[in-house]
Amino acid sequence: MMLDVKGAISDWLERRSMRRHRSRIGWRLAPRYSDYLERCRRENPLKPDLDPAVAAAVETFRRDGVASFWTPRTRAVADAVRSGLELREAAGEAVWKPINDYAVRNYAGDAWLDFPAFEELFAGDLGGFLSAYFGSAFKILYGAMYRSEHLQEHRIGSQMWHSDSGPGICINVMFYLHDTTPANGPLEALPWNRSLALYETEKRLMRRGALDRYGASKRDRISNWYAERIAAGDGGPVLQPSGQAGLVVPFLNNTLHRGGYPAAGHARTAIVFHCYPSHRAIDLARYRAKGIAKSAPYPADPAAEF
Repeated sequence: MMLDVKGAISDWLERRSMRRHRSRIGWRLAPRYSDYLERCRRENPLKPDLDPAVAAAVETFRRDGVASFWTPRTRAVADAVRSGLELREAAGEAVWKPINDYAVRNYAGDAWLDFPAFEELFAGDLGGFLSAYFGSAFKILYGAMYRSEHLQEHRIGSQMWHSDSGPGICINVMFYLHDTTPANGPLEALPWNRSLALYETEKRLMRRGALDRYGASKRDRISNWYAERIAAGDGGPVLQPSGQAGLVVPFLNNTLHRGGYPAAGHARTAIVFHCYPSHRAIDLARYRAKGIAKSAPYPADPAAEF
């Protein structure tokens, strides 16, 4: 009985934290990041002028935690990066690392250092989106460029439904270098409120053993249960933005999502950025010097320079 009471209290605290902070990082840690966002808005408030397509995406993102936009300027960045990749591949350079355990070929270098066009993206429309949503300056924790191919007949890793379970102030941004259709396996996501509705029952079901039949590992059990509930319509319509090269797809770190499972004969080349608010103006020269390679899944101190 005591365990049931403790479990109920823990579940209540977790649900309250997810609702307040849009985070699955835990009710003890989540407020640290929300407090930092408020600090950024006090110390370095921004309200940029936006392209209409970008402004519309900000409003959609506030509601759903998932959005997309495209402009001729984002297309120009995608074209420049893609052309650079093609030239390197034609010259015989080892552009991609061997396929990893998640059926992905990671880029062999540092995308920011090798493709200066990415700076234009953040100095332009994507930077405007981030500043408008945060209400402050922003910074980039890391970026990872990769190519997904159809290599097996079942989903693995991030191809399965999951949440990144990081700080609620983190915005993940997918940027596609090629035109995409659903056959390319672009990101699928549920709006935040629909994701939350599934999260709120997950721990209770796990503790009761109700998900044991969904798989051998904890990850498989949860992901397969998500897939069943989403297929049954519990999560509502799945969002899967696609379109011309240069499509920008921001989504909250904690939305329920999956991606990178192209149909046979198709592939997806993209970069994902993890972005945070900042109490200082962004220092693009810093990234020019050090790049944006991944060093941690999320910052222990959101106020740190990165």
